[in-house]
Amino acid sequence: MNLHVSRIRRGATVYVYGQLVESYRREDGMPTQRVIASLGRMSEVEIQNMRAALEASRRGARVVLDKRERSTSARAAKPIQNLRYLDLAVLLALWREWGLDGVLEAVLPRNTAEVAARDVITALTLQRCVDPGSKLYAEQWFPTTALPELLGIDPAQFNNARLHRVLEQLDEVTPQLMQRLAGHAHTRGEFATLFLDVTDARFTGNGPDLAEKAKTKEGIVDRKIGIVLLCNDCGYPLRWSVIPGRRADSTAMHDVFEEIRKLDWLGDTPVVCDRAMGTSADLARMLRTGARFVTGLRCNEWTAYTSAIPHRPLDGLAAPADDRQADAVALEAARRVTAAGMKQASPTLYVLDLGVLERTEPVRTPRPQAPSDLRRALQLGLQIQVEGAAAGNFRGAARRLGVGVAMSKAYRQLLKLDAELQQEILDGGADAMSMRGALRVAAIRDSAQQRQLFEQLRNARSPSPARPPAAEAATVAAEDDSVRVRVRAAVTFNPQLFVDQRRLAQQQLEDIRRAVDDLNEQLARSRDRRSRRDIELAIDRLLRRRDLLGAFTVRIDEPAPDGAIRYRVRVELNIEQWHHRRAHDGFGFIVAHPDEARTAAELCKLYRAKDAVEKDFQVIKSLLRVRPIWHRTDAKVRAHVTICMLALLLERTLNERVADTSAAAAIQVLSTCCLNRYAAGTGRSQYVVTHPDEAQQALLRELKLERLTEDDDVVEQLRSR
Repeated sequence: MNLHVSRIRRGATVYVYGQLVESYRREDGMPTQRVIASLGRMSEVEIQNMRAALEASRRGARVVLDKRERSTSARAAKPIQNLRYLDLAVLLALWREWGLDGVLEAVLPRNTAEVAARDVITALTLQRCVDPGSKLYAEQWFPTTALPELLGIDPAQFNNARLHRVLEQLDEVTPQLMQRLAGHAHTRGEFATLFLDVTDARFTGNGPDLAEKAKTKEGIVDRKIGIVLLCNDCGYPLRWSVIPGRRADSTAMHDVFEEIRKLDWLGDTPVVCDRAMGTSADLARMLRTGARFVTGLRCNEWTAYTSAIPHRPLDGLAAPADDRQADAVALEAARRVTAAGMKQASPTLYVLDLGVLERTEPVRTPRPQAPSDLRRALQLGLQIQVEGAAAGNFRGAARRLGVGVAMSKAYRQLLKLDAELQQEILDGGADAMSMRGALRVAAIRDSAQQRQLFEQLRNARSPSPARPPAAEAATVAAEDDSVRVRVRAAVTFNPQLFVDQRRLAQQQLEDIRRAVDDLNEQLARSRDRRSRRDIELAIDRLLRRRDLLGAFTVRIDEPAPDGAIRYRVRVELNIEQWHHRRAHDGFGFIVAHPDEARTAAELCKLYRAKDAVEKDFQVIKSLLRVRPIWHRTDAKVRAHVTICMLALLLERTLNERVADTSAAAAIQVLSTCCLNRYAAGTGRSQYVVTHPDEAQQALLRELKLERLTEDDDVVEQLRSR
């Protein structure tokens, strides 16, 4: 009988299995083996013991371990603590490679605290990488790791009060930290590209002042903040900020452009951002900064720049009926755009270089509150109230006046003002008052209290100057002013995206037809008592969810006087509007700074590469768990985001250094190698690192950090607790 050992490699992990086998001869006389028992996964010690036992059995001998030797060995090999070590040691080595200890030492205020603030920040960042949790959990987690030994911190001094003091200090120095971090990143090589985007994070509870109730990126209405991130092509965070939850993405990104426009390391590096910056007004503001940019133009502005987009050849190309026809339709679409002059850059990218385009665009940049703004808001509120009450649909009335749902509600809120106050506003007696101030007054029920606050707010603000100061002249303009928008442009086409969008559009039409048929069936029932207004609201919701309000004409047939015929809805497709929408299927419009020297294909691929910042957001939301946020002050929320960004820097660095696996998988592999703490007669602890397995050794060789498991080198770096 023998022991047969099988070693199977899956990725960086090697699995060892054992089987007991015996030799025998088959009926034809050929020698072979058969399995007596499968022993499952075995360690090297178990394999050696089994082989020793089998060899002793063949000799008829017994295997005996001396009791005294066994007892002494067991006592000597029993550690008093197993501390999480190797994954933290690797991340700490990367932290020190970046020189972050020195960066934090330079920006943090000097004090005589027993524990340096930089070491607390280091520990919180490493915890965010390997075991993210609350700051209260960090206090419990810290003593179970080797960080007290690696950083020289007494676990008792790593307490909740200290953590929150350090977070406040970190918030104060974050601007200097970002400046120095970008400089360190630049020393590693010139930035080829920068990526800019905005995400959000929800709160547990009410949160601080920055947290505002709004719809998140996932479509959930909750209290949230916005997070703006600028990263390079490696995904390293260079600049970040926390903004109020309701602030527009484009406004936040313009602030970043203003901040970085004069930085030495920016140079001619293009900043890639999404279509939130894709209006002519946004392009004009970016051009004024002088910074290079690449973004996608919104489709409602394409025709203002060019009529050369080859969408006409695709007009008669219908959506495929099933998956078998999809490839044929995609090939035909690619053939038609190629015949129209587009060039293939990849299997899913066809490009048409439009060169430098120019248009004159009315300026719509944010301006100070105009004297007539509050008057106009109240006039619109009155008009929406009158027309909406007559038609039984306030949303429809607001839409006809070009007012959104949220603003419509705000304008109608002004109607809660006392009648005399409304008249004063309409007569121009409160032109200096802001919309926000007027809404504060409207929220008060008592007329006398309304008048008191109204007078306070009106007297607190002086009338707006007839002309803006010279310092504001560059950013404030009248509506009839115009600016020249000159950009480098390219059109893209993706055949597969074209097929997907056409199929989705066809599915939407079928869904609407079915929904209308179901609605008419319900209306035909004798027990249905819905009013015309109820029906209008149902159709409005149906079309608004699919952004198809302008693509259909809705008619509601009135019931007959005798009641024999009830309401019936007819929804007719606006063919011209539908074809106009479908003209954009599969196409994209990329615009860049007019001095950008890259080819059209390179610009398009650069824009597609913006998923670098999107992946960063995925990492901080999943692996680093930036949300939900539990802090209750703005400063600690900003510091929490900074900790997540430092953790993101380490994750991206580790991900770049390990070729065949991800940073998360590497941390998982390394996490089982512990630092074993033993009691010593001198009163000081002794330490031994767990012997790394083959997968851990392979990762350490790849990272060139084999010294982290060599006991002599490790002990020299430790401070005993």
